[in-house]
Amino acid sequence: MRRSILWSLALSGLALTACSKKDADKSKAAAPSGSAADPAKPGDPAKPADPTTPAADAAADPVAAAGVEAGGIERDAAEGPAAVLSAADGTVEVRRVGEPEFAAAAADTALYPGDEVRTGEGGSAQITLADESVIEVAEVSTIGIGSRDGSADPTSSAAVLAGLARFTVTPRAPGEGAFRVYTPAGVVMTKGTVYGIGVAASGQARIGVESGMVDVVGLADVAAPPIEVEGGHAAAMSWDGKVASPSPWTDDDWGSWRDDADASVDLKTVFDTHATALGSLATALASAYADLDGQITAYGDFEAKAAAAADADKPADYEAALPEGSASIDASFGVAGDIEAMTWAYAGRAELAAELAARHPDEAKPHWKVVAPHVDAAVLWPKRFEVTAATTLEPLRVQYYVHHPRGRARADLVGVAVPEFYAKVEPPEVDEVKVRARVRTHTWKRPQVIVKVQPRPVWIATPQADWKVKVKVKPAPARAKVRWYVRPPKVRATAMVGVEVKAPVVPTVKVVAKAPRAKVRVHGDAAVKVTVGGRIKVRAPDLDAAARARAAVKLEGGVMVRDHRRHGADAAAGVDVQVRDHRDDVAVPAADVDVKVRDHRDDAVKATGEIKGGVDVKVRDHRGDAKDVDVKVRDRRDDAKGKVDVKVKGKVKVETPKVDVKVKVKGGVKVGR
Repeated sequence: MRRSILWSLALSGLALTACSKKDADKSKAAAPSGSAADPAKPGDPAKPADPTTPAADAAADPVAAAGVEAGGIERDAAEGPAAVLSAADGTVEVRRVGEPEFAAAAADTALYPGDEVRTGEGGSAQITLADESVIEVAEVSTIGIGSRDGSADPTSSAAVLAGLARFTVTPRAPGEGAFRVYTPAGVVMTKGTVYGIGVAASGQARIGVESGMVDVVGLADVAAPPIEVEGGHAAAMSWDGKVASPSPWTDDDWGSWRDDADASVDLKTVFDTHATALGSLATALASAYADLDGQITAYGDFEAKAAAAADADKPADYEAALPEGSASIDASFGVAGDIEAMTWAYAGRAELAAELAARHPDEAKPHWKVVAPHVDAAVLWPKRFEVTAATTLEPLRVQYYVHHPRGRARADLVGVAVPEFYAKVEPPEVDEVKVRARVRTHTWKRPQVIVKVQPRPVWIATPQADWKVKVKVKPAPARAKVRWYVRPPKVRATAMVGVEVKAPVVPTVKVVAKAPRAKVRVHGDAAVKVTVGGRIKVRAPDLDAAARARAAVKLEGGVMVRDHRRHGADAAAGVDVQVRDHRDDVAVPAADVDVKVRDHRDDAVKATGEIKGGVDVKVRDHRGDAKDVDVKVRDRRDDAKGKVDVKVKGKVKVETPKVDVKVKVKGGVKVGR
């Protein structure tokens, strides 16, 4: 709840939070600013985050709160970039993660997580990401390159810090997560589509979808259900992170939209708004990192137990520890997603404030004492996340494929071979409600991802160094006969576009020498001190095996239909088994169907009794297909007690809370441990 409170109180509670003089006058009656945190939740198994110390540190010194020093990251020759600047026209600059200054850039420049691309007046750029998605960048705009490690399922990501960008996102491959775009006001999650995003000088944003559909999550309440925006519609996010209902959007009017938004800006109000938002985000970031530290510590405890169980060959001990391990993995990636969203929101606010100050130095001067430390710290937070991704999230993702039920189901799709001992035990389903209760940081709900079988690779770690040589992609054609972005013939805005830069703003942080990513250290109390994956070694992914596994995936409406029979060769003769059991890929069950299924064929060989010839068994778990069937099934062999008889004839209604199951169809089937 801290995230909601920080935004709703510390931002909207100020009298200086509107984006025009008229709105500023209306806000003077608002309550005074403040912040609060959820009280400690009883029964939390992980180390709780300290709600006061990180906040106090961030408020006293935003630069120190980031926990890292300014300075670039030295890249290994074998490390493939997260993106490449595939085209540059006019003034295009790049700022490397951790470095305070921008430098001129040209086409074919490699881009890594945390890097920023900025276009000047009349300039434009095109960026190709490792998942072959394309970003078109308009003039006077700044784009950040996101991490591929911020979510459990790998995916590319980006951020629109200021200005306008258009995204042509490739369809998601099996085993891949939703494409994410961060803004100062919220997050856009994509399943493969074409859309534009605009961020005005005030921090307000708009998402216009040309085709497909996106989920929009506002930072005012990240745990709320996302707003779905379909093709031909647009949705606005206010400067304080609230998402409006979508409305029809037929024209690519990005130039006029930004001009209208920036024409009504009151500079004094906007500077105060950004300063307030930056202060709240610094506090929330410090607390969220402490939350992440607690979950990583909990995972470290689990990993030690799991490794000890493997050494002693005691599967029961590993099985007993799994619920804690799976929950800590889920919670870690949940918090990491919120941290990355806040990191780019912070960077976006700082970029907007610096751009406005460069064009309006006289108006900025009274506010700069408050804003300047945050502009300095905005150089550091993306570096902090990049270091955290390298030391914690990337190795944790490998463990996700070993110990988490959703990860285990995807392991073959990314070429991960689960060590034999751990493969003997099936991870239990994770209760998302309990996972969210473990942390104070609010996390968004994992979106459903519609996938498409395709040949491109899915990297769970650093992409191959030469991936960009093999990629030949273009953005989708614009809907109109002209370009997707056209500057209005007469610019009315007095904030950024059409306003001359008078005094460029450069952060004043002390810069240290470049260092390899793995050697950059995070200092401070909230630094993660646990080595993930140190006790449980997993072989490097087999990309060829992963490609074969993805090619074999069957889809129904973009949902994976797979049969995880690792022991298929042992199946009884004469049994035809069709399995459709992918709960994590199904968004909403049919209204008249309540389905709870845990159905693993590899356990079938352990079943007591006989499966007689001539039996045709079809196990289907597809909410979309269910019409006349009312099915309630809980099929956990380890919980099974008692007995129930099921006669299969026409409609099926099976209610089995903790039962053995006998199916009378041409003989008998007894399933149990």
